[in-house]
Amino acid sequence: MSVYEVLTVILIGVLATAATAAIYVGLIGLLGGLYFVRCQDCGHLMFSSTKRPQHACSRCRHPVLLHPAHAMLHRREASDMHAAQQ
Repeated sequence: MSVYEVLTVILIGVLATAATAAIYVGLIGLLGGLYFVRCQDCGHLMFSSTKRPQHACSRCRHPVLLHPAHAMLHRREASDMHAAQQ
């Protein structure tokens, strides 16, 4: 029974931290200091300090770090994308 109690406390802590972070991000967005914009290359949502879309998000710049299994299966696409950016 104590394992369930510990897991419940950890879950509550994680949810509280996520909710607090979401509130702060929302407040910063209301003040105009943070915007949600889409990446021009892939269309994923990302944070930006300006309203203009960014040219490349972290998913475009570092595909192996974010999706290693997908990058290993699609090595040619990753190298093509790297060559297209340069």
